[in-house]
Amino acid sequence: VGPRDSLSEALGKMKKNQMREIPVIEKGKLKGLLTFRTLARRRKMPITSHVQNFMISPPRVNPNDRIYKVVERLITRDFSSLPVTHKADVLGMISRMDIIKLLGEDEEVRRMPVESVMNFAPTTIAGSMGIKKALNIIDLSGELGAAVIDGEGRFLGCVTTKELVAYLETPKHRPHTGDFQGEKVRSDRTVESLARMPETLSRSDTIGKAMDIMIGDSVDTIYVMDGNDLVGSLTEVDLLEIFMRGPSRSGPLIQVAGIEDIKLMDASELNSLMEKFIHKIEKFSPITAVTIRIKHHHHDSDEDKYTVIIKLSTRDSIIVREAYDWDLLVAVGEAFSHIEQQIKKDLERARDKVRKRS
Repeated sequence: VGPRDSLSEALGKMKKNQMREIPVIEKGKLKGLLTFRTLARRRKMPITSHVQNFMISPPRVNPNDRIYKVVERLITRDFSSLPVTHKADVLGMISRMDIIKLLGEDEEVRRMPVESVMNFAPTTIAGSMGIKKALNIIDLSGELGAAVIDGEGRFLGCVTTKELVAYLETPKHRPHTGDFQGEKVRSDRTVESLARMPETLSRSDTIGKAMDIMIGDSVDTIYVMDGNDLVGSLTEVDLLEIFMRGPSRSGPLIQVAGIEDIKLMDASELNSLMEKFIHKIEKFSPITAVTIRIKHHHHDSDEDKYTVIIKLSTRDSIIVREAYDWDLLVAVGEAFSHIEQQIKKDLERARDKVRKRS
């Protein structure tokens, strides 16, 4: 799209081509990137607005960049795709799915069990929750969708940000001209009414099967079941992190979701705390990736509560731990401590096996 094209034109192209990001180009030169996440957060904007008012400046990908460097930018900057440029000339786009297709050519990776890379703590929302609240929770989680569960924790299906936004955009009456949201919005329905039952995997299924479903159905998340119980999820990012186990890097890939909702002082202290624990854990095992999800539970009182889920990947395993506290840093420290204890136990078991063999 061009900088002076309308949001209506941009949305039409994004929906038609199933794009989450679309490059903004003028005379063959990259001017910026328009993302669906930006549009989802600002739903009341007039669709006649110019794209240039909402585009962002994305990281650039050079044709000669190493794949793992591209993966790092996609994950850490939370993009699904990025423009490939040479001296501002746009040569094309590279997406997470493009790299997953490349990864799918590796037979060793395809044979890996889903359980070895899945997220054991997927984002969930209650089926009785309202549409707008659910959309806000998914946005804060950094995900593109969530599993829907009932009051007893049973899996009811899933919803995506696109589906929730599309519903909120649908007016009950004829919309005003130029009104993105419409005259009145049907916001009284619950998430359960929009949930759909997706194709799921079991713990023992292979990464190859997961990739085939993602590519064939154009989905970014697959849910993992143990019988009727939801036990995890597998996302594009989980698969991309496999790439990061290969090449040598100067440090682990770190991704933090939900940090936008915390104070600047907490964010600074959080970085210091992460560095401290990562340094301690790397004395026992090299770390390839760390993903931290922060869920901020707002209360009527001045006090807030946090849920912290940390997924730490080494070259040999993935460990996920969860902690809760009124103090964010206490919750992060507790989750990291649990991971450190688990790594120590795993190392001790490995040593015991070696001693028994000798």
